[in-house]
Amino acid sequence: MHVDDMVRTIRGHTVLIAATLLLGSGALAPSPTAAQVRRSDTLIAVSPNVTLRVIDRGAPDAPPVVLVPGWCFTADIWHKQIDALSGRFRVVAIDPRSQGRSTIVSDANSPEVRAADLAGLIKKLNLQRPVLVGWSQGVQDVAAFAMAYGTADLGGVVFVDAQISAGAAGLDAQTAVMTLGRLPIYASAPREYLEVMMDYLFRKPLSEDERRTIVLAANRTPSSIGIANLTLDLFGRDYRPAMARLAVPSLVIVAGTAPDRDAQLRQPIPHAATAVVEGAGHAVFYDEPAKFNELLARFLDEQVRGRTP
Repeated sequence: MHVDDMVRTIRGHTVLIAATLLLGSGALAPSPTAAQVRRSDTLIAVSPNVTLRVIDRGAPDAPPVVLVPGWCFTADIWHKQIDALSGRFRVVAIDPRSQGRSTIVSDANSPEVRAADLAGLIKKLNLQRPVLVGWSQGVQDVAAFAMAYGTADLGGVVFVDAQISAGAAGLDAQTAVMTLGRLPIYASAPREYLEVMMDYLFRKPLSEDERRTIVLAANRTPSSIGIANLTLDLFGRDYRPAMARLAVPSLVIVAGTAPDRDAQLRQPIPHAATAVVEGAGHAVFYDEPAKFNELLARFLDEQVRGRTP
């Protein structure tokens, strides 16, 4: 298939791309420049063979918040939250393994392994009762963490615009077939695939510099690993039983344009607060940073900040 035909095919399935590919499914301060974000970069070994690139800003003894991005994205996608929240919280954002400038590994890229990376990072940074915030694929990483390690040592969890994975048995056949049908296109023309995908993840127009930077960062993940990650996220474990046992403050934030908005709001998470951000695409926190940051800051202040073990 020619690249132009691939792009037309991708554009013909906008809802699928936005809803499944990245799954893995008060005014605050202005955003920093890319250079300001990079100055706080560090590399942290979370296992003998894997080093994560981490942005760590805020007072070391402030309540910690860990931001986990989606499929192929990096810590920089959270820069509007890093700047807005780091005055009152310790904000830690990561490039997950095989994404961005973290170690690229050819196997072991499941949510369970990324959850182990999170556990290693929390230990290395001595984060006390952190709040885990996962977006898209990151939702599955946070769910996998809760399943493997429990939530007794967490301050809370936040799920952003993705359903908790129900595993292969919980995925409807049409979505499965359409998802698998897109993988050869991504494998054949990953850069073009990512370029087109941007139009459906971000409802607000990106500048040319923003688009170029995001696509280049996403393209650091080899397409073979991107395919493996997506497959493991969609067809892997059923995390819903673990979510039904959550015993920490929880927040579900959903984009107003999400095709599965109602299903996300009905997820089996006990006593979870929910919020819909109108006017935002899948990248809720990027499209509507003021609304998102206000929701997250309020959750941290009312439910988490100052809580004792």
